[in-house]
Amino acid sequence: MNTTDRSRPVVPPLLHTDDLPGPLSLNRLSEFGTVSKLDEFSGYWSEHATTLYGRASIVAAIAPFGTVACTQTAAWVWLGGPHFPATIDVISTSHFRSSSAGRRIRVFKRLTLPEQIMKLGTLAITTPARTACDLVMTPDNGGDPSAINNLVCQLMSAYEFRPNDCLQIIKEHRHHKYAAKAKDFFNAVQREINEVTWSSGDA
Repeated sequence: MNTTDRSRPVVPPLLHTDDLPGPLSLNRLSEFGTVSKLDEFSGYWSEHATTLYGRASIVAAIAPFGTVACTQTAAWVWLGGPHFPATIDVISTSHFRSSSAGRRIRVFKRLTLPEQIMKLGTLAITTPARTACDLVMTPDNGGDPSAINNLVCQLMSAYEFRPNDCLQIIKEHRHHKYAAKAKDFFNAVQREINEVTWSSGDA
């Protein structure tokens, strides 16, 4: 019986120019669409980014050891997308001065309960519901609000959790600076769901 997991990438998730036969190989493979470049010296096989495990393997190869992928980075792992996030978002008690694969490491020192963390292969990552909460509780300069709202709704749809699940998480982190903003957001989403449900019931 063949026990090989065919969903796992056969080549390393992260490629460096030293791994390739010529100095122009990374650029050439990027032009062909085979490799998605992270910077001038590294990239990942584009095909790996089409699966959940592949994306987790890519982030595991880039994120610092002992951290938990969160926020935009976790959202990319859970949902995918054409572009790798601009920062490597992790939960950690450490501070990282250096970048990784051309990306600044953005550290969040947040209380994270064990049930809000999962393992995908070797990658520790916040659950989809916790990821949604972190996205909404990002500082006001953390990105385009409409893009963040869209990511949160995609996570809710793809992983079938509800605003009330997020409200429970926020309740456990009610002292967070942006907890009130997140509570208002998920209450608003819940009201919209209720209105749609009531309208459907009246039809």
